[in-house]
Amino acid sequence: MTELLPPHVRPLSFAGSELLLDLVHAARTYFPVDLESLLIVACVNEATMRPFVLDPATPREVLHAPKPPESVRGSISRRMIADKLGLPRETVRRKTSELAAMGVLRVDEEDRVRITQELDNPFAQHLLEEGHRAVLRYVQRLAELGVDWQAIPPLRGEEQP
Repeated sequence: MTELLPPHVRPLSFAGSELLLDLVHAARTYFPVDLESLLIVACVNEATMRPFVLDPATPREVLHAPKPPESVRGSISRRMIADKLGLPRETVRRKTSELAAMGVLRVDEEDRVRITQELDNPFAQHLLEEGHRAVLRYVQRLAELGVDWQAIPPLRGEEQP
């Protein structure tokens, strides 16, 4: 007889699939693009915000500014996007150009890519809140399936923090 799955594995698989689909649906409501383009948008968004959002020295007024100064925002090269996402470079070049033409991304004269600043848009805020609600539904689904998300054991071979 085969060993049984740990009790959290199937619920994590199911709830994780629900979460991913919910997040993709919400994102595609705002960005009506194919999935590769959506991944590129997410990658560029993370790279643009990472330097100032994760810096504990970033002033609160910058974090809450509708459009933080370009000097604090990060950027990413098309090559790095391709490497991070495992997409062909030509695909990333073509799709970033399309997204820039749509006004979603901005590519500067040094070929650095940034997300455009849209967080002051009420529709964008609504969709971000919908993404947050999707995460809460994920946690609720795990609870419904008998999984305490805070008590899930570490990955095999990893130490407990």
